[in-house]
Amino acid sequence: MAAQRALHPSAALSAAVEAAPAAGRILRHGLGAPILDARTKAHRHDPVTAFDVKADAAIAAVLLAAAPGLRIVSEEGIRPGAARYPAWVVDPLDGTNNYLRGVPEVAVSIALVDERGPIAGCVYDPFRDELFTAVLGRGAERNGTRLAVSSLATLDGAVLGVGFSTEPRRREVTLAQLPPFIDAVRALRIVGAAALDLAYVAAGRFDAAWYLSLCEWDVAAGQLLVDEAGGCVTDLRGEPLVAPERGVLASNGALHARLVPLVAPAPTS
Repeated sequence: MAAQRALHPSAALSAAVEAAPAAGRILRHGLGAPILDARTKAHRHDPVTAFDVKADAAIAAVLLAAAPGLRIVSEEGIRPGAARYPAWVVDPLDGTNNYLRGVPEVAVSIALVDERGPIAGCVYDPFRDELFTAVLGRGAERNGTRLAVSSLATLDGAVLGVGFSTEPRRREVTLAQLPPFIDAVRALRIVGAAALDLAYVAAGRFDAAWYLSLCEWDVAAGQLLVDEAGGCVTDLRGEPLVAPERGVLASNGALHARLVPLVAPAPTS
């Protein structure tokens, strides 16, 4: 428990920004190499590779050295700690389907969370060497430059990130949501890595992004980035984000109320 109390958010961020590039070096080395040992997890469109696992191990080594008593919740497994919180929430390779095809649109996501949510974290793009960082109450940065969400308050001119699930039924729902946006917005973008989409909202590159379902490790660091850059992250109904698997809407804040009616799930009887 002493290790948990001693880990100040600034120290947590220092550990995260050491761990993320360590994972990034592994991912850069592997991009485009033959990947013969990919397997699937939840379903046939949900792959994991040896590089996911190697990046995860590199991150864990740094985080455990910084705070041996903390739990690590990663997409690749859970390393138990002395208590449930605080805990690290990690995605060592967000965008595995991109990575498998040699598409360099991936990210490393690391956050320290407590009972209230994320308190420090980073999203790292290893192929652009962009490091997005945030500490609760202290703002967000990209490579040391302060971030701010866009100020756009109308859908006209908006650039939105669209999260297409690898699960076919969710893709159908997302497709059904798109018609109102076709004429209204400037562009719809599918990056294929939720952590990057959230970082882009925080940086003002995207005005908003939404997803039918995410996991905690997809959103923990990115949520903090958006919040600290002045934006808003909720569920698809505009309520506080408690269960990201039920949907996530991230925006610059000014567009949020306009987007909720367009992406909120239909009420169940």
